[in-house]
Amino acid sequence: MKKTEIIVSEGYPFVFVTGVIFIISLLFRFDIIWQIGYFSLFAFMLYFFLNPERVPEEKGEDVIISPADGEIIEIKETKEPFFTNKNMIKISIRLGLFDNHIQRSPIDGYLKAKNYIHGEFLALSSEKASELNEQNRTLFENDKMSVVTNQIAGFITRRIINFASVGKIELSGRYGMIIFGSQVDVYISKETTIKVIIGQKLKAGESLIGLVK
Repeated sequence: MKKTEIIVSEGYPFVFVTGVIFIISLLFRFDIIWQIGYFSLFAFMLYFFLNPERVPEEKGEDVIISPADGEIIEIKETKEPFFTNKNMIKISIRLGLFDNHIQRSPIDGYLKAKNYIHGEFLALSSEKASELNEQNRTLFENDKMSVVTNQIAGFITRRIINFASVGKIELSGRYGMIIFGSQVDVYISKETTIKVIIGQKLKAGESLIGLVK
């Protein structure tokens, strides 16, 4: 995906279809309520698939930036089960429908590995959702740290998209997107000085999560 895209290309079908339906409602003089409804849906699709530029609050190899927009719903120490099997700090970020759903690299370094799991589409309120739902796990590394993210699909989500290949990636670089409603878990070192709290709203590629000691 190019940074210069105003709308991500994966959103074109949604924008096109809703736009055509809205135009049809005008041409055939649908009731005004339907016209407003179809326009609102078209406008929402334009908004949802926006591809904004983000500038990190801080930069450097010791900086960890939020990989996702949304609200922090959990911060706890746990074993990272996908790549490192080390005890790490897990920060869970719940994305609202009106949050931007593009995910961005939390560190400046390398995308070392990724593992897509085709799973179920349970509601994120379900205790089993983080284990059984469709997921995409990604390992980021640089000379200072390893960071793991896990994109988790929600009930109405039907697609997790990858933008980036294994290799060099810059801080805040786009690496993926979850279509409609989702959660992103990020695992960071226990030696990290945490700069966020539960309930805090974050911006992907912009909000500082922590600094590695």
